[in-house]
Amino acid sequence: MNLKKKILPLLAVVVLALAACSKAGSESSGGSDANAGEELSDELVVFNWSEYMPQEILNGFEEEFGVDVIYSTFSSNQEMLAKVSAGTVAYDIVVPSDFFVNQLQEKDLLQEINFENIPNYKNIADEWKGLPFDPDEKYSVPYMFGYDGIAYNKEKIKEPPTSWEDLWNPKYKGHVITMEEPKENFNMVLQYLGYDHNDPTEEQLKEGAEKLKELVPNLLAFKSTPEAEFVSEEAWIGYAYSGAAAVAWKENKNVGFVLPEEGGIRWTDTMVIPKNAEHKYTAEVFMNYLLRPEVSKKLSEAYPYGNPNKAAVEILDDKIKKSPGLIMPNEKVEKAGWGKPLAPDKNQLMNRYFQKAKVN
Repeated sequence: MNLKKKILPLLAVVVLALAACSKAGSESSGGSDANAGEELSDELVVFNWSEYMPQEILNGFEEEFGVDVIYSTFSSNQEMLAKVSAGTVAYDIVVPSDFFVNQLQEKDLLQEINFENIPNYKNIADEWKGLPFDPDEKYSVPYMFGYDGIAYNKEKIKEPPTSWEDLWNPKYKGHVITMEEPKENFNMVLQYLGYDHNDPTEEQLKEGAEKLKELVPNLLAFKSTPEAEFVSEEAWIGYAYSGAAAVAWKENKNVGFVLPEEGGIRWTDTMVIPKNAEHKYTAEVFMNYLLRPEVSKKLSEAYPYGNPNKAAVEILDDKIKKSPGLIMPNEKVEKAGWGKPLAPDKNQLMNRYFQKAKVN
């Protein structure tokens, strides 16, 4: 009787220990994707661009790690910056474009990332590490990259466009697309006029607005997601993201993409962790999951922008590698410039000029 009393508590301890080990094992599913010393949260709050993350990837993470992903989207860096600054929602992962990482960091809105929790960071190609907006690699993990250039229909326009000037060609009236955002449009017109698109004078901004006003009669629409218009061939030519051209190309092989002789714009979107994030470790586990080659490959298959994950690119289907703008000649890439936010006073002036130009 006394022996039984001693054995039963011992068995209980063993059962509890085994249960704890089982829980730890399930949390660290995926090998190095979880650290036994830290715990995954029940949820992860992600804020990303619209049409930029396949549901398949989110489902896969939820199933493997038992974490509910609360996913919402934004349509511009300005919208993202305003919402992160407000702090109303405690986002765990946000996906800003390149130099907006600077703005978030300068406002003390970011946490440093613990790269020990992201061993798959080794899959990022060297040319996408230590970029000007995060030279010490403390705050950001590359997500996707691409270019702002000229998308066009090869049947409607037999000779590939070579310059921003082609957007003003009267032959294309009613079939031209340009982006919705003020800064992107001024990047284009200032570059066309030969000015520094990141540091224009007030007079240059005014001249750029006049040039943009001249473009308006040619336009089909101001639209940053013109895939449908290029698929239907309503749009023949446009100032567009390389990824938008690639998505349209999946359904209409007449769609092409070029960088203009003036240079065009290069950019990269990155994952960051806001200062008020409540699930930092789980955010880092998600980043590591996304950098698995087979997972990152799914990202490119759904949205064929440039992928900085060299291990994923190696296993991409050759058909995807032929997507417009996915792989650009080195000499073209070197000539493309980065787009940086303007100083606040010039940004306000630019926005005012843009609104006036749109109504012509």
